[in-house]
Amino acid sequence: MAQPYENQCGSPPQGPGPVGVEEIDLFDYLLVIWRHRWMIVLLSFAAMAATVGLMLLQPRRYQASATIVPPVEVLQRQSSVGGLGGLGNTMLRSIMDSGSVAGIYVEILTSREVADVLIEKFDLMNVYENIENRTKARRRLASNTSIKTTDERAVKIAVTDLDPNRAAAMANAYIEELDRRNKKLSAGEATSKRIFLEGRLKEVETRLSRIDSIPTHEAQVQEMLYELLVRETELAKIEEAKSMPTLQVLDEAIVPELPVARGTVTKGVLAGTVAFVFGVFVAFLREYIAAARVRMRPGLPPADCGHRPSQGEQATKPSRAKERRPPAEVGANAG
Repeated sequence: MAQPYENQCGSPPQGPGPVGVEEIDLFDYLLVIWRHRWMIVLLSFAAMAATVGLMLLQPRRYQASATIVPPVEVLQRQSSVGGLGGLGNTMLRSIMDSGSVAGIYVEILTSREVADVLIEKFDLMNVYENIENRTKARRRLASNTSIKTTDERAVKIAVTDLDPNRAAAMANAYIEELDRRNKKLSAGEATSKRIFLEGRLKEVETRLSRIDSIPTHEAQVQEMLYELLVRETELAKIEEAKSMPTLQVLDEAIVPELPVARGTVTKGVLAGTVAFVFGVFVAFLREYIAAARVRMRPGLPPADCGHRPSQGEQATKPSRAKERRPPAEVGANAG
């Protein structure tokens, strides 16, 4: 059975208060914040000042960006290989819609080999601070570079660096390296095609060397096939030798004139808000510790509790009459 709530004097509380619970309203919380207002304000301003000071001490950074798209003629040439005709146009539309070429560009640009080329070209092992190995240099380069596709299926390259000239040069170097690797892949396809056509051409030449022993109709077919293979082989050689652009540059990276925004005000306000919340927490924590110390402090009951001595205490306590007896009365008792 629940015991009625008693106060420190052992008597039941006066009035209709809750049993065992002290009622706390919003005013009590606001009073705690008001008592510690200077601490909270100082913490907030100190955090804001420290954040703003650190942001102002940071060196200015510059960002250069470039935008590229795959050339349409390259997609048409690749989709029409093999005489696909109308099907090739369908494949072209499918490639342009899906953005797979742009995705391949992003994969090439973010590859380890491309990163190593830029690290060597711009000596990033010495440019970046606190870099002991190439792995950390790749991570730093990746953190300073943004490569992504846009909604229009273009590829945007953005490089951030302390030197604006180096930032623009690095963004353009990404494009040059992508174009070089695309040409290498295209040249490999053209070389394979040329080797295949040359092999077929040798087979037809071997058959034509025995033209007297084959029927006239088959000899005519072999002669036509030989002419066709000769023409295709020459085209393959030309395609292998020429340097065709594999991408189109919409916006070439230029040297940025203005630095990247630091976000000093935003970060300062955020730091002040976090410090304000922390200060409120510290204020309530101090109030709780102070109340706990008061409850744990030993002492007599309060004077206003109406404490009355028991009969035993009254018997053992000498009366004021005995303590202040006249001298004559003391001498009579002694006699």
